[in-house]
Amino acid sequence: MLWWQRVFALPTITLLVFFVLARPQEFVPMLQRLPFLHLLTALSVLGYIIDVRLRRLQPVATNTLPWVIAFFLWAILCTAIVAGDQLIPLILFLIPTLAVYGIVAHGVQRFRAFQIVAGLLALTVVFIAAICAHQGFSPKQCVSGVEQDGAIDGVPDGRECDTNETCRGANAEPGAEYRCEHVGLVGTYSADGRVRYRGQLNDPNEVALVICSGGLAILLALSMRRRGQPLRQFGYWLLITLCVVTIFLTKSRGGLVAMMLVPGVYAIRKWGWAVIFPAVMLAVPVLILGGRSDANAEASTQQRYEAWATGLDMWHHSPVFGVGARQFSAHHYLTAHNSFVLVLAELGIVGLFLFTAVIYLAIKTLVVGLKAIEHEPGARAARIWGMALLAAMCGIVFQINTLSFSYHTMLWLFIGLCGAWYSTVRHHKPDLEIKLTYIDLVVIAGAAITYSTVVLPLFLKAKGEY
Repeated sequence: MLWWQRVFALPTITLLVFFVLARPQEFVPMLQRLPFLHLLTALSVLGYIIDVRLRRLQPVATNTLPWVIAFFLWAILCTAIVAGDQLIPLILFLIPTLAVYGIVAHGVQRFRAFQIVAGLLALTVVFIAAICAHQGFSPKQCVSGVEQDGAIDGVPDGRECDTNETCRGANAEPGAEYRCEHVGLVGTYSADGRVRYRGQLNDPNEVALVICSGGLAILLALSMRRRGQPLRQFGYWLLITLCVVTIFLTKSRGGLVAMMLVPGVYAIRKWGWAVIFPAVMLAVPVLILGGRSDANAEASTQQRYEAWATGLDMWHHSPVFGVGARQFSAHHYLTAHNSFVLVLAELGIVGLFLFTAVIYLAIKTLVVGLKAIEHEPGARAARIWGMALLAAMCGIVFQINTLSFSYHTMLWLFIGLCGAWYSTVRHHKPDLEIKLTYIDLVVIAGAAITYSTVVLPLFLKAKGEY
């Protein structure tokens, strides 16, 4: 029996992941005739219901589901209370994100299906990396439009250039803003020389995060699964090289650290914490050579600290409900550039607690689950994929400290993959049960309170922003 005959929801799950990340509906005119995101979401839910009725899937909730639902319901409640006119747009925005988490977490309950979804995710990310790499090595052209957050939002006019001043020459449109950027395929162009994609990935830092988690971590796992097959190994490492090159082209300092964190997690598990010092020594030249250190980078860092201080002020004015989900930009000219600050400002201390609880439980699931199957016979695939997810989550958690990723589909996709991994392991080891204990809840609550009342204010005070 073919794989798509085993699980009805699987084809639509993989298509949903591709459409959410690659956004082909934005550059293929034929696909713009239908609302593919909502259509695939509905078909995925329908496929899951059919699979449950046919007993191909079990209607069992994964361990993160109650906390995820609590977080999204709290976001809706806060918005309804403090920004009621934005409630309907918020719900429409959250539906695809929540659907991606729910369908992946509950529609994948076998390792064969898990590997298919992970493989399609890696292919999607490789596609994005290839577009960005081509963009980075393409000639620069003049792009005219409107400047937003230090980048240009417009259309390339076909004129080749070397600097921004070249674009403002004789052939420039009067009153138009111009930037000299690398122009790539499917309507993409760089931001201040840093490669990026489109849609939710129009920021170079977000591109770097997605490539680290959905590219490097998954490709490393696939290469481990195919040991003894030299041709496939060569192909995987060629794609890994493409991902690394693209991350350098984003010039994302956080992305470079996340890139080193992914293999670093494997190294720590194999050789212990003794590898930290040599890893740090290796990271320094990588950051110097690949990151940004110009005036723009310094200005970006200063603006980020300013946004964090503004977010802290928002929380002080509304400590319980915040200013409402996705309302940070209504109170500040920039987004928060920190997922935890964003949640604190928009959803208050309760929202920060719930958000932290979801991430904490996802990582705890991987750590405890890997320990439980460490010596289980026949669990090699589970260990490989568990390590891949743990490496990816470590990179994600680090980088979302400088990105507004709280509602980003990629974050919730990986939380869904952690839930799917838990379900697949429990299929073979039903006695495994991982949940938040009372001690965990105390730790999470203490961390949320300490972060918002001590750590963040002291850090901002040290930086002269508070």
